[in-house]
Amino acid sequence: MDKKATGSEHARKSSGCLTFIVIYGLCLIGIYFSSTPAEKTSNFTGRTAWEFTVAGVTKGQVNDKTRYQVFNLEHVNSGELDLTELTFLLPSKSVTINVGNIHHAEVLEDYGDWQLVAFHYSNTRTSTSIYRAYKDRVEPVSYKLTSHVGQAFSAIILIIPALILSAIITVIMNWRAKCAAGTEDT
Repeated sequence: MDKKATGSEHARKSSGCLTFIVIYGLCLIGIYFSSTPAEKTSNFTGRTAWEFTVAGVTKGQVNDKTRYQVFNLEHVNSGELDLTELTFLLPSKSVTINVGNIHHAEVLEDYGDWQLVAFHYSNTRTSTSIYRAYKDRVEPVSYKLTSHVGQAFSAIILIIPALILSAIITVIMNWRAKCAAGTEDT
């Protein structure tokens, strides 16, 4: 005998999906805020120096195009760069740099001999490096990591605990609804 689900039975079954969506959403928000560090405004060494990204402009144009390069702060401070053919002053307010990945540099303030630049890096991590750019050097101001590939792996792994927790909550909600319906019939 084929039994059709009543409206209340259908509502109880669909609440499991909604429960999962809410729990998984809360888990994703928790992962983001717990795994994203605060903005750094000092001590740009180690991993931060390696991730802090700046834009450089090669002097002289090739085929009437300005050539941009991307460097990390560690490389800039190493003394290995030939600064006779490079400047950190950007020629325009907004620059898109395509070096296998697409990055954006934006001049926030221009004082002639130096600029305040925000560099938006996008690859396995997304971050924003803000720095003072001079002709031959950069001074870091702040660094903010906004996302990284570890968050994606955590989000995938969290599907299982979210499913288990939502199933437990749904069973409890269905049991309470069944008990409440049983007391209404008497």
